[in-house]
Amino acid sequence: MNLRLLAVMVAVLAQPVLAADTAAAYYEKARQYSQQQQWREAELELRNSLQQNPAYLPARLMLGQVLLKAGNWSSAEKELQLALDGGAAAEPLIYDLMRALLAQQKTNDVAFLLDRYPQYKAQPAYQLMRANLHKAQYQYEEAVTLYQQSLSQADATLADEIRFQLAELRLKQQQFSQIPPLLSAIRTDGAFGKKAQYLQAQLYLIQQQRDDALKIYQQLLNQDDSDAIALLGKAQVLQQQGKLADALNAIVSYREKFPYNPYGQLIHAALIGLQGDNKEQNRMLRQVQMQLNNLPENAKEQEDVLLLAATMDFSQEKFEQAILKLRRALKLYPANYQVHQLLAQSYLQLGDAKTASGFSRQALTLNPADFQLYLLGAAVARAQRDPATELKLLQQAFTAFPQQPEIRKAYVQSLLSNNQSAEARRLLTEQGGTSQQADLIVLGYLQLEQGMLNEARQTAADLLKSDQSKVEIFQLAGDVAAKSADADLARQFFQQALTLDANYKPSLLSLASLALQQQDWNSAMQAYRTLLQKDAADPLVLQLMADAALRLGKAPDAIHYLQQLDQQDLKLVPARMALLELYLQTNALAEAKALAEQLTEQTDISTDLYFAKARLALQQQDLAEAKRLSEILYGLWYDQSWRLRDLADLQLRSQDNSGVAKTLARLQALDADEASVGLLQARLALLEQRFADGMKLLQKLQSSLGQQPAFAELKAHFHLAQGQDQAAVALLAPLFKQSGDQRHLLLLLRAQRQDPTAIQQLLCDWLNQHPTDLSATMLLAEQLELAGLPDQARTLYQQSPLLDSQAVLQNNLAVLLFETDPQQALKLAQKAHQAMPEQPDILDTYGYALVKAGQAEQGLGVLRDAEIRQPNSVLLQLHIAAALQQLKRPEEAKAVLLQLKDRPLSAAELKLLQQLQKN
Repeated sequence: MNLRLLAVMVAVLAQPVLAADTAAAYYEKARQYSQQQQWREAELELRNSLQQNPAYLPARLMLGQVLLKAGNWSSAEKELQLALDGGAAAEPLIYDLMRALLAQQKTNDVAFLLDRYPQYKAQPAYQLMRANLHKAQYQYEEAVTLYQQSLSQADATLADEIRFQLAELRLKQQQFSQIPPLLSAIRTDGAFGKKAQYLQAQLYLIQQQRDDALKIYQQLLNQDDSDAIALLGKAQVLQQQGKLADALNAIVSYREKFPYNPYGQLIHAALIGLQGDNKEQNRMLRQVQMQLNNLPENAKEQEDVLLLAATMDFSQEKFEQAILKLRRALKLYPANYQVHQLLAQSYLQLGDAKTASGFSRQALTLNPADFQLYLLGAAVARAQRDPATELKLLQQAFTAFPQQPEIRKAYVQSLLSNNQSAEARRLLTEQGGTSQQADLIVLGYLQLEQGMLNEARQTAADLLKSDQSKVEIFQLAGDVAAKSADADLARQFFQQALTLDANYKPSLLSLASLALQQQDWNSAMQAYRTLLQKDAADPLVLQLMADAALRLGKAPDAIHYLQQLDQQDLKLVPARMALLELYLQTNALAEAKALAEQLTEQTDISTDLYFAKARLALQQQDLAEAKRLSEILYGLWYDQSWRLRDLADLQLRSQDNSGVAKTLARLQALDADEASVGLLQARLALLEQRFADGMKLLQKLQSSLGQQPAFAELKAHFHLAQGQDQAAVALLAPLFKQSGDQRHLLLLLRAQRQDPTAIQQLLCDWLNQHPTDLSATMLLAEQLELAGLPDQARTLYQQSPLLDSQAVLQNNLAVLLFETDPQQALKLAQKAHQAMPEQPDILDTYGYALVKAGQAEQGLGVLRDAEIRQPNSVLLQLHIAAALQQLKRPEEAKAVLLQLKDRPLSAAELKLLQQLQKN
């Protein structure tokens, strides 16, 4: 398939694909097993396929669907999410993903997916997922309404699922009379036939019809003696009937098949308890509690569980959630000092030092033997700006824990803050030898932190007189000199430290910092590379290198360095936000999307992240998502006029008329810059086709501010919007000649849209000066093809200096060579596929090139991968039919062609269809 200009904006980096033909062969076998409902065999073949090629998307998607049918929810979620992230078409994949999420009670994730794909809201499957979410959130009436709406539009398979879900809901509502009609309407040979029997048995049990329930379970076991639900159900019914020996036999049979299932263990324990063996029952229950942190419900309120859950929240910086759990723990276990400690820390993180103070004092009262509690109390006092209390606490701590280095350092720092420098020095010089030396180095840095340069200089001098064999002493001396603005002296000290230890990190970083201050980029990068030789993943060095690369204008290098950072380290979120900005600037949308999703999970509310995601949504043409994020940003930036101007620009580009009008009104209320607001108002008038109003605004701005290029450019937009192309050309031609800006070239091309010759000339002139402009190359080739000049388009691609490096050019040239040189087309398509192995159009071209070259089996595997990502492509379906015909599978080929019967076809597609129908 020929990639058009828009496809230039999509570039996916991926690993090379190996053994695709083998992976495809396993996948085809799995499809056959799946059609026969042999799920275990299908799963094995799919895992074999992925073992051959982990990136083979059809196998990944189908494995997720098979695991979903097997009830392996978490694994199904993982595989389906991988398929979605890998580029599979969202519909119907997202519905299976939501099923897996709902089975795990991940309602927030389901709500996120529903909000993410509003374009499918009219589909009955989408309505079903909304109903299931309402049910999971105990919003039963809303769920019922949606079930009934979706049922009226659903096909037979989906209708079975809707009836089953509605029947489950009626069971929760105890509306028992409405359940049997729903269950009886579900097809017995469908996917929900067995589930309907399970639910009917459950209804019988609720209505005390145990014999009827037992009959259903026995029928199910006759069909499959490993049916886990039927085995458990049978044991429960026998237990309720008082047939303990039979029940015990049933549960033992179950546990032999499923030894680690906690539900089976619970029932087994209950049966053993009924037989009087309390000791064994207690042992089994403890084992269950170790396995489960959510069963039984009261286990959630055990002291250790509550504290652990709160600690995990705190470690993830979810302080409000931690406080909720800790408040509950405080009521249940008021004597636990760790509860008070963690509450104090949580409130301190939220900036509520007053509340933190009370919990800190109580924690110290409960456990005065923990030195960490003194440090916490001192931190709270410091946050309250109470140096006297801080010093008193640390003095007590130093008396109690004189050997604790953390206490010692904090105490000295507090002494310095309270202008007791002599006492701090006395404290640190009480003991001689190496320990005294280390303490004096600490003193020197504390003096630097307090701005006591003279004292720090004296400390460094004393240390140098006593010992010149320690890198730490020269480092301190260099830092003092740098702080005193003596760069040459600082450099001498740092170099002396490196003479003692060539890889000493602080001195290398300090030398790099000095070099950057003097714009000596090469020396700075040399120091950084020396550090990376020792630790290739050093986050500080990688960030500094990225910063240096950006100063040199080398964005790809900066991206490379930032990509090496640990994705799970929350401290690196700001650096990864910078990486997200670079992705947006370089149009790496796939990478930007993945990173934005990671950052959303890892961070709290961040205006920068919301703004980046809004711009990403706009670049992906997801205007609904851009509008949603813009509404959030409006509230966050309500009083910041300079950010509201950025928001208004975004809203204009996303065609959010009402949103930008509200933002402009707020800017006027804030007395924002008149010229900026005026231009934004003119752009809004253009968007709303109020051309006269917009031109008046521009005339007014010109009268007060004079002629400016921005005004001429916006005027040209008004002319273009009204079809006044020549008037636009009159403005844009001199503007482009003066600026040479590509943006003005694109506008000029649009103004010349009725003159193909002029467009070709403009593009030829531009490419003569900018031969590496990918967009211009593709646009000119497209114009040549439209003009019926495919030979010239081929020549343009072949002569482009970008051909060897740009997959989209290789792909498009391969398409043009299909009929004249299929072997060369295959070489080009293969090269494009190696660079962009997940791009659907490139997969289509490569797969069809293999088919044209007589390698139909391998080609079909590649085309199947493309189909998962782009299921609605007519041309792709035609290519699959061609592959099936070559493989002597005519019935399958006919079935594919039959599906295209009522689809609109282009001239090229119609020609290929007619050729295939003749075969």
